[in-house]
Amino acid sequence: MNIELFIARRKALGLSQKALADGICTQATLSKFENNGKAPAIRIVAQLCQRLNLQLEDVFPTERVADAAVLKILEQVEFDLITTEYQDAEVQLEKAADMPRHDRETKLQYCYLKGYVAALNHHPISDVIFNFDQIITDLDEAHITIYTQLAYCGIGIAYQQNQDNDKAQYYFEKVRHALPNLPLETTASVWRVINLAYYTGAFYANINDTPRSLQLLNYGIEICARFHVTYYAARIKFLQAQLSDEPDQIHEYLNDAAALARMNNNRQLLKNISSYSNSH
Repeated sequence: MNIELFIARRKALGLSQKALADGICTQATLSKFENNGKAPAIRIVAQLCQRLNLQLEDVFPTERVADAAVLKILEQVEFDLITTEYQDAEVQLEKAADMPRHDRETKLQYCYLKGYVAALNHHPISDVIFNFDQIITDLDEAHITIYTQLAYCGIGIAYQQNQDNDKAQYYFEKVRHALPNLPLETTASVWRVINLAYYTGAFYANINDTPRSLQLLNYGIEICARFHVTYYAARIKFLQAQLSDEPDQIHEYLNDAAALARMNNNRQLLKNISSYSNSH
């Protein structure tokens, strides 16, 4: 069994044994599995893997184990995007460029992250669309996974940065309508739904549709609270501060955002909060 990958994924997602086991099995059962290789019932292993966004094939030896190295890099890239370390995300992604990707899920994750990195680092829009087009027209042609919504969002980000808000809104509208029905089954899916809520909310803030923006941001905060996610919560609170016109509310949002950013060691966000506070 590839227990090392299992443990590495749990730690990368910031989950304690207790948190991972909650509602599935006892912490003692999970500890025996991680420390001694004593596997519980396959039903339990499957549930644990689902919570970690892993498949059984990741843990039990198959060809997919070959993707373990690239998956580790992709997890770091996704975390860099959450903490706005866009340049580091690009450096990390370069390491995975020539590594084999056997599984469809790995290919989807790679294209999604490559597209986001290109969009957020202001690459030519043709590069952005090329990566997301692989998801929409090939890897998720039936449009049944969250990766299609992530692709729509990424294309929207690129058009927004190119000052083409009409095209951007076309894609963000697709995301907005899909959001309430997206499942929150794994830690990764929770992060990605919050990602969609944040960037879509940020777009509507940019075009001065404050009510719609706040509706999306509040949904993001609701999910953050429900699943104890702090990384995106800091960014959402900061954006909420920028949308508010009540001094006391602005002060509260900024304090919350700064506290969460410090907890997460998000240095770039702390700089942005400080700069905004000093200018208002």
